[in-house]
Parts: sequence; C-alpha cells; structure tokens
Amino acid sequence: MVKKLQLILLITLTLNIDVVKAQKLTLDSIFNVIWKNNPELKVYDSKINAYDAYATGAKSLDAPQIGAGFFMTPYNPQMWKPDAMSGSRGMGNFMLSAQQMFSNPKKLNANSEYMKSMSGVETEMKKSMRNEFFTMAKMSYYEWALLKKKLNILKESEDILNYLIESTELRYKYGMDKLNAYYKAKGMLGDIQNMSVMAKQEINQKRIELNTLMNRNKNIVFDIDTLIVFKNYETALVDSSSIIEARSDLKVLKQNENVLRSKQNYEQAKLLPDFGLKYDHMLAFGTQPQQFSLMAMVSIPIAPWSKKMYKSSVAGLNYEIEASRLQQQSFVNTVSGNLENLKVKIKSKKLQIELSEKTIIPSMRRNYETALLAYEQNTEELFMVLDAWQNLKLMQLAYIDQLMELVTLQTQYENELEIK
Repeated sequence: MVKKLQLILLITLTLNIDVVKAQKLTLDSIFNVIWKNNPELKVYDSKINAYDAYATGAKSLDAPQIGAGFFMTPYNPQMWKPDAMSGSRGMGNFMLSAQQMFSNPKKLNANSEYMKSMSGVETEMKKSMRNEFFTMAKMSYYEWALLKKKLNILKESEDILNYLIESTELRYKYGMDKLNAYYKAKGMLGDIQNMSVMAKQEINQKRIELNTLMNRNKNIVFDIDTLIVFKNYETALVDSSSIIEARSDLKVLKQNENVLRSKQNYEQAKLLPDFGLKYDHMLAFGTQPQQFSLMAMVSIPIAPWSKKMYKSSVAGLNYEIEASRLQQQSFVNTVSGNLENLKVKIKSKKLQIELSEKTIIPSMRRNYETALLAYEQNTEELFMVLDAWQNLKLMQLAYIDQLMELVTLQTQYENELEIK
C-alpha cells in the first residue's frame, strides 16, 4: 500500500512538472501582467491620485482666525472699575475677535485646474513608460524565439556531426578514412555544443528579463511561442496626425503645454481681489456698554507695486508655451524621419532574408547533401563534407541574425508609433 501511494505521488509530481514545463505565455498575456503588476507603472498611479487630491483641496478657503485679549485697557487695574467720586464708569475692554478671508472663486478654480493638469501629465507619462516596457518585453520575447530556432539549427548540426564521427570511426577501422578529419569533426562538435550552452544561457537571461518586467519571481519557468509575425511596415503611410495621435511622450509635451496654460490662468487670477470679514466684540469693564466692530476687507492686487509680479509671470509663461509648441513640432519631425528611415531598412532587410531563404541556403544545403552523398559512396573525403556543412551552418546562423535584425527594426518601428 505504501509503495502504491509513493508511485501515485511520483506520477502526480511528474505530471505537475510537465505542466509547468509545457506552460506557454503569449506576448499579449505578458503585456497584461506588466500593465497590472509592474511597480514603476504603479508609481504613476500614486502620483495621479496625489494631484487629484491636490485639485480637490485647492478649492478650500483659508482657515478662520479667532483671537481674544485686552483692548484699550489702562495699565492701572484701579481704573478698570467705576468711580463715583470722579464720575468714571470704568475703562478698558476684553475683546473677542473672529476673521475669515474669502479667496476669489475664480482664483480657487484656476488653482484646481492647474493641479488637474498636472495629473494629466502623469497619466501620459505612465502610457509612455508602458510603451517602453512593452518594447523591452517584445525584444526579450523575440530574441528568445529566435534563440530557440538557433538551438534547432545547432541540434541538427550536432546530429550531423555525430553521424559523421560514427561513420569516420567505422571507416577508420577498415582503413578507409583519416584521423585528422575525425579530430576536426570532433572539434566542430565541441564548438556546436559550446554554442548551444551559450544559447540556452541567453534564453534563461531572457526569461529572467521578462519575469522582472512582470514583477514575478525571477526563477519562474515558462515557455513562449516561436511564431513571429512580420508586418509590412515598409509600405505603410504615416502622416503627422498619426504620430500626434499615437505617441504618449508627445502627449506629455502637449499636457505640459496645458499645465503652462493652467498656470498662466492661475497667475492671471491672482489679479482678482480677495474678500474678508472681521468681527470684534468688546466686553467692557465697569459700567460701560458692550461694543462691537464689524469690518469688510478687500485686497488690491492691481496696485502698481504688486501687479507687476503677476504680469511678468504671465508674460514669461507665454514664452514657455511657445517653446513647448516648437518642441512638439521638432518631436514630430524627428519621429517622422525615424519612421521613413526604418521603412527603408526594413525593406532592404526583407530582400536580404528573401535571398537567403530562396537562393543561398538552398544552394548551400544542396552542396552539403551532394558532398555527403559522394562521401557515403566513397568518392569524396570527409574534409569536403565538413566544409560544406560548415558553410551551411554559418549561413543558417547568419539567417537567424538577419531575422533578429528585422525583428529589431520592426520593434523600433512599433515603438515609434506605440503599436502594441
């Protein structure tokens, strides 16, 4: 019974391990986890909430002021009391005071809008950072997929070399081959195995990079799909409006312009007067009647010695707004140039890849197969087979490098337009 339970447990663990190994994450699922869990993106949520809170509190009035103390009271306490001999009714008062300033509503609203505009900047910065993280995830994902293709090529090469080595050992026994070719094949096999080790190490690095972006345990094991879809971006037509609509960092500049305008409106609102009320109640000493004082107050920010500061701030912000507009125009111009440059590179790289797929690699493979057939028929030496195979392997690996360059160009293009 115990042995049966142990066997069931072993089978269960094996199945669980297989499930873990077979787990595959798509690129979209990785994007979703990054968007939800990445701590750097959550920082922007906290900043957005902070500015929203500031905007709510910006409409609050100043705290009221209250006071209490003596008012017009003699230092001599004897004079506080009434004196029938001198006819004095007493002197001095104990005063209670309350004061409230009412900021101009337009000024409060302008300050609130200024805080809200800051929240808009953080919102667009979060989207811009998301685009950067998605680009990093794409590169790690695609590099991983191409490394798996590279491992397949290396595995095929390793099988070929093992076959050639076994064949050479057999032929050597009957004096049909030379040891120097045998050792060359063994050296090539070691080189292939070394390249496989390095490729697997790079895959582990890519897995760690993706786990880091997803804010997960760095040692979580998962797999990906090797399918890579290449888009026809080289024929795409992109105008300035598409760039303006797509780029979050351009929208950050636009939001900064809105912040400057909101700040300018707030500075202009400072020229509006504030109002206040002050009430004083006097508790008179002796037989004096109780008295009060009620005063209305208004600030005069349009006074020449005070409005100069506000007007200079408004004028300075006009220059900053103009600088922001020019910066946006420069940004669109730069992105437009980058896109056209990338389209040319993508077109050229696709032509190179097509040449490798249709002409170079098939020719190299036929050359290798011909040399191998001749070797098997004892009409060709092993050196020629190894050279033909090495040329094929180098071209296959160069083809993977070309795919990597195309993936990089495509990812850069998508990064420019924030294509997910």
